[in-house]
Amino acid sequence: MTDRARAVHDAHRRARSHRVGQRPPAVAATRRIAVVPAYNEAPTVRSVLAKLAAHPSVDEVVIVDDGSTDATKAEIEAYIAAHPDEPVQLVSFPVNRGMSAAYYEAFQAIGARVQAGELCADDLILTVDADGQHDPELLDRLINTVIEEDLAALVAERDLRGSGYTRYKRLGNWVMSAWGSVWAGQRWRDIESGFRIFRVGPLLEALRYYRGWKYSETVEVAVILCRLGYKVRNDVTIPVPVFRSRTRLFDVAVDLWAMPAAWYRVSAGRRAPAALPALLVYSLPLAVFLPLALVLLLVLSKPVFLGTDSINNYIHVWYLQDRLIDHAQFPIRAAPLDNGDAVALPYGAVPWLVNAALWALLGPWSVTLLFVTGLLGLLWAAGIARPAMRDPWLLALFVLNPFYIDAIFAFQYSFVWSGVFFFLFSAALDRRRWLVAGLLGWLAAGTHPIMSLPAVSLYLAWALWRGRIALWAATAMALAIGVALAPLLYLTLATPAVGENDAVTIALSIGDVVVRRGTILLVPFVFAPLHALIRRHWLPLAGVILAGTAVNTVMANGFLGFAQGSYTGIFRTSHDYYAAYARTGDFVPGAHYRMLTPNEREDGLYYLVRHGAVLTSELFTESMFKRSFSERQYSCFLDAEEVDFVVVERAYFAQYRTNEQLRLDGLTAAGLARRAFAEGAGRYAVYDVRAARAAAVPAPDGIPGCLRLAD
Repeated sequence: MTDRARAVHDAHRRARSHRVGQRPPAVAATRRIAVVPAYNEAPTVRSVLAKLAAHPSVDEVVIVDDGSTDATKAEIEAYIAAHPDEPVQLVSFPVNRGMSAAYYEAFQAIGARVQAGELCADDLILTVDADGQHDPELLDRLINTVIEEDLAALVAERDLRGSGYTRYKRLGNWVMSAWGSVWAGQRWRDIESGFRIFRVGPLLEALRYYRGWKYSETVEVAVILCRLGYKVRNDVTIPVPVFRSRTRLFDVAVDLWAMPAAWYRVSAGRRAPAALPALLVYSLPLAVFLPLALVLLLVLSKPVFLGTDSINNYIHVWYLQDRLIDHAQFPIRAAPLDNGDAVALPYGAVPWLVNAALWALLGPWSVTLLFVTGLLGLLWAAGIARPAMRDPWLLALFVLNPFYIDAIFAFQYSFVWSGVFFFLFSAALDRRRWLVAGLLGWLAAGTHPIMSLPAVSLYLAWALWRGRIALWAATAMALAIGVALAPLLYLTLATPAVGENDAVTIALSIGDVVVRRGTILLVPFVFAPLHALIRRHWLPLAGVILAGTAVNTVMANGFLGFAQGSYTGIFRTSHDYYAAYARTGDFVPGAHYRMLTPNEREDGLYYLVRHGAVLTSELFTESMFKRSFSERQYSCFLDAEEVDFVVVERAYFAQYRTNEQLRLDGLTAAGLARRAFAEGAGRYAVYDVRAARAAAVPAPDGIPGCLRLAD
């Protein structure tokens, strides 16, 4: 090993000793190098240099003139000429490049000295502003704290209350620090402070992930050091004697962007799959996340998003807000659905009730907003349940899951929120927060009982088996969740679709849901213990998942009749094209309507209900009976379902190859139905079938209510 390579190796070894939970080896007395960026600071720069050069805790000073247009550089040169014995080094830029570039230049020069063996990883870098707002007399206190506590860095917290800083500036500093805390993973009180002490080794490692723009150096380095696992403090408060600030709103925007960008570079760069070309290290995960962001923005652009399960949510939330907010009534039944027999809360109780409150402010877009919030919350909660999922590489595979993508386009609102609650439940259970876990378990199971009740039960059993929860605590939690869940389960089982279908149909429907959506809930618990193996084989694994996504997308969009629906809602815009019919005398508010609509374009149901119609079905596929009938069956079916009008959308028969139009034409020819309305653009027609109901023959023996029909 060459001397230079050995120096680099030793620097990284010593730098790692300052990570959280590790103690460094004993070292000789450290050198202290003050780094001072200066831009147009002619009135104060000589005074700052004099104080630093005379300070017993400062071994040398590196001052960077950042292309000053005043006499700053001349003042520095004059000071150096007058004090040739003092260790002051000037680095000068011909034009202004920004504070970040000034720091980077100085830090890189120090890194070269480490490689040359002149400095070591335990030496200290002191950053001090040239405008006089940092008092060098406080350096000893900060340096001693770093040494005594084996810190990698200490960023002093400025006391801004009595130094001329306005409330606006203090508020901005608080917002910036709070935002930085999110991305750093620890609390920051003053992330913009430039009065800092760094160990050389950790700082040089941080520079591998640093980009810097104008003033973003302070916030970027703070986030990077924390995400690298180093011990950093920001709670040592110091006075600030003077107010200085050149920050513009543009700089604020840059800093706000720089912090998540720094987090991403560390997260993606440190855990990049082996042998991955450097060009792909940061771009490949973005090739997943940027399209996701675009899709979510497109979803957000729709006040009413069209998906296979979307309108169910819009109608229920609208009805809940109408009863709760407008009429101060808590509904058990949903009057506009299944002839008034549907339940108002078949699932999704808590998210729907919250959404009903938001509806008063945001209208139907509140449903879209809360759905997208849940989709993002699912990614966040997966990282809470298993921290390994915070790795962008693993999270990218989670997003590529064909059933996560299907959950977006199909608008799986209740399932998404139940998944958020389930992941948080598992995290609370792992942390032995029993009360919180019980509440979250109830929320998960109550929001989507079919999917999350088994998931909650299995995870509780697994935690008991692994010794993460005592038998008494698991039993008490299960009983508490069960008792609290009973009313919601009753409402789920009371939904008419359950009673109108046989056990085989219900079982097949549940099995389809569990198999497809269960993969989303399972992924974090499979990926976490296998994260190292997954990273090593990330590219082929991503290829397999992407191929599965492509196949699922084709199938989900109706290929070979595999599924009834499509993902076209991302491009379509919903309009109330039933308004023309609702204005005519042929529309009967309160009458019962059977709606034949494409599975992913059911917005006609939503608009007609809002005009006052009552639907003869719920919005579950099992409740709509999209099938063919014999003549006798159809008349009996219309009578059993109390259908007054049948609304047929032209696009329905392109998706469902049934004979219902033939039956309607037959009833019309027999004088038992009439075409009450035809929309001008030809998109739908309305048939009055009340005469057919009156003439319906009794149901054949063994066919209760004509709902399980067989010739």
